Amino acid sequence: MRYRAIIFDLDGTLIDQFKAIHQAFSKTIEDMGYQAPTYHEVRRAVGGASEATMTLLIGKERAKEAVARLRPNFEKVMLKGVTPLPYALESLERLTRAGLKTAVLTNKYGPHARATCDHLGFSDYLEFTLGADDTKWKKPQPELTDHVLAKLEVSASDAVYIGDSPYDFKTAKNAGLECILVPTGTHSADELYSLGSTTVLQDLNQVTNKLLTPNAQDA
Repeated sequence: MRYRAIIFDLDGTLIDQFKAIHQAFSKTIEDMGYQAPTYHEVRRAVGGASEATMTLLIGKERAKEAVARLRPNFEKVMLKGVTPLPYALESLERLTRAGLKTAVLTNKYGPHARATCDHLGFSDYLEFTLGADDTKWKKPQPELTDHVLAKLEVSASDAVYIGDSPYDFKTAKNAGLECILVPTGTHSADELYSLGSTTVLQDLNQVTNKLLTPNAQDA
């Protein structure tokens, strides 16, 4: 096998938590006197840290205040409104059993990301889950990805990043990692193909098959 470590994004890659995300963002924004955003507006805005998403939805002036209000709202619904994406748990299990290290690197607030991974049984197979506020960096800053590689004790050439968005592509590119994208989150396959030099596969089953049998056809 070519790689020693597989690093995953979380939302849209391993999990579907957009129902809970939309509910929490909508309540927070409406409580602050703004018009509640649509599901589509929230879905397209996520990817960066919560403050970046809030800035896109309501502007920069009150974004920090909104994030402080958002977290307790999200905690009330986050585990009720989350499901693993197809093949997520199976893929983590297969990769781990094959001797590969797996980890999650996300801009979701770290404690929320770890609680979600614990809830879905992902943490049994992960070296760690690292999210927003766990370090001073956020995706796509290369210092953050370098920190993750150091924790995994691998070089960039020994790892691959799995994500679902242009943001994930930029995270991998900034750190010199290869990237595999799946159209299971915020962007279509055509949008992901348009990024250029990256691999786009249909789902995590195809991703895992490619990683474990790199010379075989994706299936």
